This record gives sequence, C-alpha cells and structure tokens, in this order.
Amino acid sequence: MTLAMAWPDVAQADGTVFEELSFLENPAAGWSQEPFLTADKHSLLMSWMTVEGPETLIQFARLNESGWSDPVTVTRSDDLFVNWADFPSVAAYNESNVALHWLRKTGPSSFDYNVELSISSDGGLNWSVPIVPHSDRSSSQHGFLTMSGSPDGALDLLWLDGRAYGKGSLQASPDATQLRATRISTDGTLLLDRPVDMQTCSCCQTSSARLGDGTLVVAYRDRTDTEIRDISVARLSSGEWSKPVSVHGDGWELAGCPVNGPAIAAQDDRVAVAWFTGASDVAAVKLAFSYDGGISFEEPFRIDLGDPLGRVDALFLADGSVLVSWLEWQGNDEVLFACRATADEGCVSRQELFRNATAGSMNFPRMARIGPNVFFAWTQPISATQSSISLMRGRIYPLR
Repeated sequence: MTLAMAWPDVAQADGTVFEELSFLENPAAGWSQEPFLTADKHSLLMSWMTVEGPETLIQFARLNESGWSDPVTVTRSDDLFVNWADFPSVAAYNESNVALHWLRKTGPSSFDYNVELSISSDGGLNWSVPIVPHSDRSSSQHGFLTMSGSPDGALDLLWLDGRAYGKGSLQASPDATQLRATRISTDGTLLLDRPVDMQTCSCCQTSSARLGDGTLVVAYRDRTDTEIRDISVARLSSGEWSKPVSVHGDGWELAGCPVNGPAIAAQDDRVAVAWFTGASDVAAVKLAFSYDGGISFEEPFRIDLGDPLGRVDALFLADGSVLVSWLEWQGNDEVLFACRATADEGCVSRQELFRNATAGSMNFPRMARIGPNVFFAWTQPISATQSSISLMRGRIYPLR
C-alpha cells in the first residue's frame, strides 16, 4: 500500500510527550477526507469519506496486530451531506458491535439533512439497513452526533436537532437548535428521542464519555438568550438526564456559531473537558477537570501557545494524565499540537506533531488510544480542492 502523497519532514519527538512518532499507512485511497478514530480493547477503528466522481463513499476499516482489514464501503450516494465540520463517526460497543453514522440531504437548504446510522454485529464486516435515529423528519438540520456504548450493551446517541430552529411562534419551544438524545437498546429497539437542552449553539461538535459507574457525560457548546456560547455538560444517570452545568463562565458573546466544539474524556469518576473560546476577543484553548463525575468543574488551565484555531480532542492516559490535541497558527502554518496535562499542574509537556503549509486545512484531527500508543488522524490537503488522510502513531513517554 502506498500513501497518496509524499510526506514532508515531521518534527522529531523531543521526549516531552512522545518518545517516538511515526506515520502509518492507512486504507484510505484517492480523494479522501474527515477520518474518525475510536478503539476497542485490541484494535483501532477508522471511518472516513472517499469521493468518487459524483458519489461519496462512507468507509470503514480496522487495524490490529495483523495490519489493516480491507476497507468496507458501508454506503455510497450522490446525495450525502459532506462537510468539513459535521462528519461521520464510528463507535464500538457490546463486544462485537460497531455503529457508524453519516448524514443525508433532505431538502433544498444546505442545512437540511438527517442522521443515518448502520450497525454491524460482526465487527464491521456486514452492516444493517440504515436507520434514522431522530423522530423528527422535517427538512431541518440533524447532525453533530456523538455515540457511546453503555455497560448494558445499549448504544446512546446525542445530536444537534433543528426541528424548532426558524419556526418562531409556531411552537412552544425556543426558536433554537436543541441537543436531543435517544438509545438503541440491546435488542435493537430504537427508543423515542428526548431533549437534553432546548437551546444550544447550532453547529459545534458534541462529545461524550463514560464514567466508571456507567454514567454518560456529554459536552457541547451552549447558547443563552444573550448569545453567550460557553461549554456545558449534562449527565445521564439511572435513565435520567441532569440539568446541564457550565464548565466555566468564559462569557463568550457571539452572534453566530464558531464551529468549534468541545471534547470530553472520563476515567472512573474524573472528567476532563477541553474547548476553544474567543471570550474578550482572546482566542484560547482551555482544559478543566472534574473530580465528581462532571457535576462541578475546577478552574480551567489555558494550554495553547497564543494563536489557536481550536478543534480540540481529548483522552485520558493510563496514568491519569490527559492528552489534548488542537490546531494553532504559527506564522502562515497550521500546526497540530499535543499537550499532556495533569489536574494539579495543567500542561506539563507539549509537542508539535505536524506542520501544514499546504493550501487547505487539516480540519478536525481525531485521536484514539490503545495502551501506550496514541493514534492521530486528519484530513491532509493536497491542493485547495483535494485531500488525503494522514495517520500518525505516537508512543507515550513515561511521565516523571
């Protein structure tokens, strides 16, 4: 297998975060974009989009000790919604189940699209007939989905839902995008969706994670009547959603959506949330910890270098520290950074991973971890109109 482009030199690992970094070959071929990574106990799972003429293919493959599986095309069509910020994702749950979602256009507006989802019960070889998880079938926005498997083998889904947006006085709910949730039970039954927050930012990614006791926590960008767009967290415990809590009162007042969602990670009863803010006209990437499962949060640390784009991801490492990735401007270059942080000190080590000087953006790099190995995937622009997918592996340097 050959890579789609010749790679520029990568900054050498300096021993601060990773003791080694290397590019890996990956199964994405041709014009490909928007990878998503997750991991089960033994393998890395990746979904992505490939463009072939007028059609877009939603593809999946798995990496284990034997190498990459052959890519599987889960669906293909010329009416899929293809977007740099709202893109397909994959989740592993209930031993051998894998769920993969994508978006399909439903109306004349560029914001009219549905979520579709297919499930594989054999690890990704064969896939079910797609379902639409939301009850609303209006020509409205339904996207920015996050998925999480529960300890009982069910699959929880949350997304941003535009069923009430732009409807004005025609309904009792706010004229705003909602955060809604549903569940696919262990027997495959799709439950009726319900609201988690009736007024949210309209186009920032959502992110979810599981506590050690099975409680689900979700982070998203909220929205007030006065256009404050800070980060909130809600919890699903014993079948009930909690009232959302603010992670930190940044006070970012913005009339439109910044297209820059948070990332949440959990380990036992500890939660970490990373996010971008432009409050007080200062761009910043912040990280806050919770010691009580997301009920309350400590004061955040700022972890960027001064000119961030945001587009964060986050995960816990085995030793309890947290790894955060984000994009930052350095001169004219778009640079992918990683920071290793602790709840006591904030960012204790930081490393440049890749520098993009090509026309076009890396969009939203994603991370996943298997043991001491952390994998990064991103859209690598080849030109202003075409791209391939980059995959990098870093081996975590022991924390002193």
